[in-house]
Amino acid sequence: MNDRQLQAIRFYEGDVYGEDPFWSDPKAYVTLNSLFFEGVEAERRRAREKKYLNPEIIKDPVRLFTVLKDLLSAFRPSDKERITYRVERYDDYLEMKQKGRTVSFTSTSLDGFLKEYGDRIGIALMIFHIPENAPVLAFSEVLKEGYLKAQENEILLPPGLSLEPREIPLNEEDLEIKDALGNPPIVKCEAFIKERNTDGNRDLSCPVCDTKGPESGTRVYEALNGGKEADPEDIKVYTEWKKSFIEKLL
Repeated sequence: MNDRQLQAIRFYEGDVYGEDPFWSDPKAYVTLNSLFFEGVEAERRRAREKKYLNPEIIKDPVRLFTVLKDLLSAFRPSDKERITYRVERYDDYLEMKQKGRTVSFTSTSLDGFLKEYGDRIGIALMIFHIPENAPVLAFSEVLKEGYLKAQENEILLPPGLSLEPREIPLNEEDLEIKDALGNPPIVKCEAFIKERNTDGNRDLSCPVCDTKGPESGTRVYEALNGGKEADPEDIKVYTEWKKSFIEKLL
């Protein structure tokens, strides 16, 4: 693991420092993961939960592209089968179910459902069955004593992992996990990971050089962070840009 990969892992994890508005965001993953979803519903969902969408992250698309590339390059084949857990947004779960794959980076835990991640509106409980050789980032194994959030015992999954969700009944213990509005989980499933399955790459122009997308995205973020609806033209430009950006990345 090289220094750039480790920096990208720590950045995603929230182990940040300094005053640079890009590098110092302890919850940069909120913004990063919203980029992988089509449209702006993912951004709206996070804004409704009072999660901050950081415009500084998209203002420098070259740096953003490099960091995400470094993070993707850090995944390694799992040396064993693993079972992990995640408290997911219900709407994000539905998108994964419909697409049959992980949409964004997906943080899971070896230590069961982390109740602190019930700070979402509408939740689904997911149990991931990860086969040997599936690409994973096991934070405790990579960061060792430098793992800031060791209590989470995190296994990160990359975007584009093919999965088959099978819904199962909620039990009494599951119902004790509440979302941000105090509601119990809507659904529980076992998600069986199969293989890497991006939607294919396209030979695109350079989205990292495009300034109009990030400029529109900045205005979209500022509107949503303020509890307002963004301008439709800004939404159109931003969503087209991020779609090209992610397709190029993957």
